Amino acid sequence: MQSKSKIQTRPIEDFIGQTRSAKNSQQKMITLPIKDAERLADSLGQVMTRLAGIQEEIIEAYKTAKESQTVSLEMDGGDFKTSK
Repeated sequence: MQSKSKIQTRPIEDFIGQTRSAKNSQQKMITLPIKDAERLADSLGQVMTRLAGIQEEIIEAYKTAKESQTVSLEMDGGDFKTSK
């Protein structure tokens, strides 16, 4: 498993705060400078990539857990012997 670096969520938090502030002041539009938009896009990309990786890990863990719960049983009929 690879080392996980910290995701920079500050641009997402800033956007949420800006959106909340615009809503509270009944603004109809939000404008982002291109640098802020780029940071937001990078941050969202990191979050989506990390979530996709975590989803794959969960799916593999589920498959492994499910396989480990499977019990195989073989019956060959055996021999019947009578004692006298």
